[in-house]
Amino acid sequence: MKDIVYNLEDVIIGRPHPFTLGGRQFYLYPVTLAKMFLLHRQVERLGINRALLNTSPYVEAMRLANHSRDVCCQILAYHTAPNTYNDLYDIEKFNERKEFFMNEMESEDMASLLINLLSTDKTEQFIKHLGLDKERERLAKVMEIKDKNGSGTNITFNGVSVMGAFIQPLMEMGFTDNEILFEKGYTYLRLRLADKVTSIYLTEDERQNVPTSLGGGLLDANDPEAFKELSALMGKYGVNVKQ
Repeated sequence: MKDIVYNLEDVIIGRPHPFTLGGRQFYLYPVTLAKMFLLHRQVERLGINRALLNTSPYVEAMRLANHSRDVCCQILAYHTAPNTYNDLYDIEKFNERKEFFMNEMESEDMASLLINLLSTDKTEQFIKHLGLDKERERLAKVMEIKDKNGSGTNITFNGVSVMGAFIQPLMEMGFTDNEILFEKGYTYLRLRLADKVTSIYLTEDERQNVPTSLGGGLLDANDPEAFKELSALMGKYGVNVKQ
């Protein structure tokens, strides 16, 4: 079975990946938050040998397909449920898909699908690719500088669970419970949160204490870009600056 390639465009448009089996077509839908919770229980039941999965993924996937076939088919039944509340909890259709996979799918095809499904969460890779991790670090450094100047007055409480740290911020952005839990892919929602525009008010004095690399006015001698800026500035006055 062909490997599934996930890209940013697929995440944004929520594109499902089709496959055929026994003359029927199925779709692997983006994993939602609700599916993540349900799948976590099943994946734990598999007893995956993570070391072997990393070094010889097909060998471990074949072992799971042969020795934990029932659980593997439940996992496939969840992944092939359309992303709505009603479809996810349609027990009759869930069991029908599970039984069909049990009877029709060869272990080799099941193993190939499992390898793809156990490594579908590319969220952190997308965050790094888009540079959102750097933006997150940049924001944290500016907040640290602001707090050191004694201007930080906010004290934050809660946000210790998925409800406060993930669901509530998304609801404040306009998403509904149904969208967050059952309709929108988890990776899509993570990226929306990570790339949310955030502004921090800085007084002129505070801005002067923030390095230019972070958007402030302080020249950082350890920052190559800041050094180039200083060299260009001094060059206007005939001064040659050496690093």
